[in-house]
Amino acid sequence: MKTIKKKDYDNSGVFINLETSFKPYENLLNNHYKYLDKNKKYYFYCNSGKKAKKVASVLEAYGYDTTVVID
Repeated sequence: MKTIKKKDYDNSGVFINLETSFKPYENLLNNHYKYLDKNKKYYFYCNSGKKAKKVASVLEAYGYDTTVVID
């Protein structure tokens, strides 16, 4: 799983802030096929990094291109 700092995010791909989107985040995990496209790159962020790491890890196993964004 890739990790970058928030200051290094270059606005490419789809940035998803799990603090404001997909509450609870399990909704995204359970319905990823409705919300995500495997042809796109996703950057996941949350305040602590824990939710972002979990989401990115699970979705990566499903074949998505994911990166965790940390402060």
